[in-house]
Amino acid sequence: MTGVKRIVCGMVNCYLLTGDHGAVLVDTGEESDRETVLRACQGQEVRLLVLTHGHIDHIQNGAWLSRQLGVPVGMNERDLELVGNQFAQPLAGRGLFGRVLAAASKAKMKRKRLEAFVPEVWLREGDSLEEFGVNARVLELPGHTNGSIGLDVDGEAVLVGDALMNMVVPGIACIYGEERKSRESGEKIWALGERMVYFGHGGPVRNRNWH
Repeated sequence: MTGVKRIVCGMVNCYLLTGDHGAVLVDTGEESDRETVLRACQGQEVRLLVLTHGHIDHIQNGAWLSRQLGVPVGMNERDLELVGNQFAQPLAGRGLFGRVLAAASKAKMKRKRLEAFVPEVWLREGDSLEEFGVNARVLELPGHTNGSIGLDVDGEAVLVGDALMNMVVPGIACIYGEERKSRESGEKIWALGERMVYFGHGGPVRNRNWH
């Protein structure tokens, strides 16, 4: 059985997945959160750092935490370009809240510094994380970014990164690179059936028909 521990870092969530033979850290928060995330990992045999996508609020501590924990970084290769340039992919917003959030996100991307890192593990649809000690498989969930991924954990929980958000009400992310793909990823999550959904932003809820 794989445990899911939510690490609240302001508006962003990171997660620690724990199994019988290791642990996996999912996302990193921003620089101000690095010690919070590191403390949550103490005493755990963390073996991999997974990044759900390449936006700075999820990856800013990637290089630092990889060094501190002595573990490789894994992500989908289609988001590698965002590590070098946060503006390498478009970002638009749906509705007034989405447009405001997109503008705030772009301002943060411009303002914040990101230490470069080189992922060692490329994660693709269906990949298992059993070799890193947890029962989870990779889901490709493009739309928010080209290389957004999630993790299906034990068939009982799903970590969705920013494919879905729970900032006002839970739903498909109101900021995205490609809206059609974002909606398709929401349908893919719904098709998984009954399980808890863990967001990159906001508290968990039961899976539902995302629209």
